[in-house]
Amino acid sequence: MPCAVNAFNVKIASPGEAAMEMIIAREVIWAWNSEHAMARKQVLLPLSCSEAKIDCPSDLLVAFFCASTGTARASAPGNTGKEIEQHLEAGRPVLIYFSEARADFEEIDARQEEELVHLKKRYGTRATIDAYGDEKEFRAKFTRDLEATLEGHAHFKIGASMQSTNDEQPPAAEVPPASQKLSEYAELLLSEACEDFEAYIGRNKIGNILKIQANGKQLVEQGNPEAAAKWESAFQELLTGNYIHDAGYNGQLFQITTKGFAFLKSIGKTPVGYIAEMGGM
Repeated sequence: MPCAVNAFNVKIASPGEAAMEMIIAREVIWAWNSEHAMARKQVLLPLSCSEAKIDCPSDLLVAFFCASTGTARASAPGNTGKEIEQHLEAGRPVLIYFSEARADFEEIDARQEEELVHLKKRYGTRATIDAYGDEKEFRAKFTRDLEATLEGHAHFKIGASMQSTNDEQPPAAEVPPASQKLSEYAELLLSEACEDFEAYIGRNKIGNILKIQANGKQLVEQGNPEAAAKWESAFQELLTGNYIHDAGYNGQLFQITTKGFAFLKSIGKTPVGYIAEMGGM
């Protein structure tokens, strides 16, 4: 039976062009999950603005501001600024990062310094605010700040306290696995994904070229339309049946759900990885 855990949403927002930083943030979060999730009974679920609804609750907000030539003030514009204020007013943590690597001229460097001062003045001690010069420096700072926030912020301590209370309650009856059978290809695809540490299935279609990958294997035989149709049908069967869900990588990465793990257990499969041990998210 999966152990009880607290799941915390981490929303990653950027009003500028910070695609690489958002990827690094996700990598750091998954690395934290891999190392600490089971021991601390906490798992972090990264959400980007593009995949999270406006009213989607999040426990931690990570915001990037990148000034570049010709851009206006980068200090919390639009919805990102409103989200920062809402998080802080609700007592939830916010990590704000300002890039020093997007400037092309000295005048932009001066403006970057002004923006950083403005951010610190605006949010003061209520948020963690820092600047970084390159991706390596950002990775190190975000790793440090994430751990400090999870260890020291009251919001996560409250979550842990609530979990302790919930752990004292009688265990709920285990939901029996769905009796519905899957097609041969759908079962094969789900079985391959259960061998992946994070239970991922990758799908990408460009024109008539379909690629479906699981457990490091490319499953679709290229140049074979019949095989491609079978694998696409299997993928859609898993998705519409809620055996997998969108993991938030621009519709190209999917992950096994609780229902998917229940089905795998019913056919004698033993998934690996911390996501599997938690029963799926």
